[in-house]
Amino acid sequence: MQSDPGAGSPQTGGNDEEIWLDLVARLEDVEDSFMSEPGLVAPPETSRSEPKRVQDFDPLGVWAAQPAADDGDTSTSGPRDYAVEDSADDFVPEEPPVLRNTEPAILLSWIGAAGGPLFLVFASIFWRQAPMILVIGVIMAFLGGAGYLLFRLPDHRDDSKGDGAVV
Repeated sequence: MQSDPGAGSPQTGGNDEEIWLDLVARLEDVEDSFMSEPGLVAPPETSRSEPKRVQDFDPLGVWAAQPAADDGDTSTSGPRDYAVEDSADDFVPEEPPVLRNTEPAILLSWIGAAGGPLFLVFASIFWRQAPMILVIGVIMAFLGGAGYLLFRLPDHRDDSKGDGAVV
């Protein structure tokens, strides 16, 4: 029987490092007592110095190449801690055309090609009893809109812009 009621319980006071060292010491005591039983072969003795911390583990040598800061600052810099230089000739995209000036046939084709499948998905979720004539009409609007948009595609490239990519 133990005379100290808290002998097996961990320490609650102190910082995390003290608690961790206390836990390691208690586990080493348990391991030593377990290995001292007759019939068990103990592993070879290794140096039992202070346990390695997570920040000491550096298999690629990334942190070893950086000098430690002596000013008391504990923050470290990583490979992506840099500022991007702004150049004066950054690409600025042109403003997209206003929908008011769009050709009505192209606008209706886009509504049919993009809106038709969306309507069918939402109708299948929220309006299960949609009339069959409406569903067939939406499918026809999709096919007509997609067909018109494909028909309006240019059939040749304008290579006057140089050898670069044309978007």
